[in-house]
Amino acid sequence: MAERARRALTVTGVVVVVAGIAVVWVTSTSSSPGYRTATAGPASVTATLDTTGTIQAVDQATMSFPVSGQVASVGVAAGQQVTTGQTLAQLDTTALSSQLASAQSTLATAQARLAADQSGQGTAASTGRVTPALYRTAGTSGSGGSGDLKTAQDAVIAAQQQVDKDLAAVSAALTAQQKACQPVVNPDPKQPPSQDTVDSCTAAIQQTQDAQQTTSTDEQKLADAENALSAMLAKAASTPQSTSPNTQAAPSQAPKSGTGSRSSTGSSAQGSSPGTKTSTPASAQQLAADQAAIDAANAQVAVAQQNLAAATLVSPIDGTVGQVGLTAGQASSGGRIVVLGHGAVQVSTAVGDSQAGQVKPGQRVLVTPDGSGTPITGSVTAIGLLASTTSSGAPSYPVTISLPPGTELHQG
Repeated sequence: MAERARRALTVTGVVVVVAGIAVVWVTSTSSSPGYRTATAGPASVTATLDTTGTIQAVDQATMSFPVSGQVASVGVAAGQQVTTGQTLAQLDTTALSSQLASAQSTLATAQARLAADQSGQGTAASTGRVTPALYRTAGTSGSGGSGDLKTAQDAVIAAQQQVDKDLAAVSAALTAQQKACQPVVNPDPKQPPSQDTVDSCTAAIQQTQDAQQTTSTDEQKLADAENALSAMLAKAASTPQSTSPNTQAAPSQAPKSGTGSRSSTGSSAQGSSPGTKTSTPASAQQLAADQAAIDAANAQVAVAQQNLAAATLVSPIDGTVGQVGLTAGQASSGGRIVVLGHGAVQVSTAVGDSQAGQVKPGQRVLVTPDGSGTPITGSVTAIGLLASTTSSGAPSYPVTISLPPGTELHQG
């Protein structure tokens, strides 16, 4: 509007000057009318800015394999129509399937170890190394029962599971904090962080601290559960075994020596059943370690399953394949497939800093595709606020131009 105003004033000035000359000329020559008048006013002036850009679909998807491997097959070609969920390419899954099987085997081993350590305490009680009083039913006399020991074991296992979840949450919170605070910790000298960015960083730090506090609290609960189970086992081991109808050993398990003492070591355990073990039962800390190993193995299984699922590349949208950068038999690194949606198209271009002030959202734009002499009318929809540097070192600002729906153009 300022430019239009200056031009209007210039036109008015010219008219005034020309009129003055006409009056002098008429006065000096003849008294008969020989001049005419006109009204000066503002007029629209069209300024043209020529630039080049790239045509692209508004709705498009670029897919690549998130895991490395050898491409087994590519099921599409450029220009082919695809639908949502359609398979585009497939990796060789031999190695990925092996990794999943290995992770599942590790998980099974860890689960078996925990089960063995839990039952080992029961075995210790039946052989006299832990008093059977712990395994009496709730209605019998004594300080505890099988339910007491099982409850204590479950408390340790549950507490360890919670701690493992907490540690995973802390790890995720730290990752989110690093991402949110990166612009604050290492700011761009040309673009200081906004207040929203600082607030996001502060919130991420608070979330990390909350997660760490929760972990600390649950670790204390785990320690308490371990101490309770350890105290129960220690008390059971120090309590003399009593002889009663409920606890009397079977004749086949009685010592042959006639001394009445239990055999607790290797060769002297002739009266023990063949499957009896004489090793020290697992501690409360060992049960927690077993559960931690299970949680870690479960995480590895989940990762292996995700990697195996990611070996199949599918289209997230309906559209046309615009680019295929994968080849069967080659490594998947760096390869991608681009699918262009069936919706509207737009033009991405850039203007220099001296021209950016002349471009406004809503302005009409004529787009002439390569190889066509017929321009298409579009409009400016967005102007980037952050400048980028061109190869010549001059700053430029991105401009997005929308084209009418239904416009059929090749991308590029």
